[in-house]
Amino acid sequence: MIFISNTNSDWWSAVEKGMQDGGTEFGAEVSLRRNDGQVQGQIDKLREVLSMPDVHGVAISALEANAPGVIDAMNDLQKAGKVVITIDSDVDAAHADARRAYIGTNNAEAGRVAGQALALLRPEGGKMAMFVGAASAANARAREEGVLEGAGDAFERTQTWEDSGDHSRARQNVQSALSKTPDLGALVGLYSYNATGIAEEMANSPQVRERVTVVTFDLDEAARPHLNLGNIDATICQNPYEMGRLGVQLLKALIEKDDATVAEILPDGKYRDTGVRIVVPQTESPVSELRDDGLEVLTIDEMNSWLESKGLQST
Repeated sequence: MIFISNTNSDWWSAVEKGMQDGGTEFGAEVSLRRNDGQVQGQIDKLREVLSMPDVHGVAISALEANAPGVIDAMNDLQKAGKVVITIDSDVDAAHADARRAYIGTNNAEAGRVAGQALALLRPEGGKMAMFVGAASAANARAREEGVLEGAGDAFERTQTWEDSGDHSRARQNVQSALSKTPDLGALVGLYSYNATGIAEEMANSPQVRERVTVVTFDLDEAARPHLNLGNIDATICQNPYEMGRLGVQLLKALIEKDDATVAEILPDGKYRDTGVRIVVPQTESPVSELRDDGLEVLTIDEMNSWLESKGLQST
């Protein structure tokens, strides 16, 4: 089995650990091919798998939801008898036949949760900038829309800054956003490494930090200390470990035509939501109110304990 990432962020290390554990648990040989944040890279990797007769299943995080070359390559793999699923970021609904199923976050709902957290942290609202790797990716679009819905009319989005997976540019984008809109009130990082870029800028600009609310996604290893230091107010953590583990289990079940296991993993036959957890610096965070809505809110110390139990440095 081959997994193909969209970018080469630290987030994929958690997916890889889940894959490795899943390979051991379910008796499968798996490997992760990290992409460079370019559509052509994903096309090349998919085409390479076509010439590998010993690979029977492929999982891909679609960098762009409608990239023709990627969709064509996925379809060609299926015609060649290989099982194809998406994880983390799906293809557009119009191309759903290019894959058998999707495992990952309900990104629209995750975005709404991030928006709700932002509204609790900053009830007065204000101007908001968003930061993302690939704005055209399905997960990015869904999260962005969800944030706007969850935050409500008190917030005004000024711009969504795109970095194409370049971590240096991600931090530069934060600086540019603050320079362009001095009265920004909220910074929202939609991809995992955006959290670190924002937090590092906050650490270097304490006066800006005093007036700005920061909500991010996921928890890169470099971002973990920033929760303790108070440079991030809340982060919405996906479960990349489980995406990797379940991805292996599902691919094996589909390859072996194990219908009972497929039905267990995919309640509706096509989609498995791996859920989110909200991580905050301290129990006293206003975001803790979301527990009343049935959401899981953890302190950074609690999240660190969970990461250590799985042998992970990030999620």
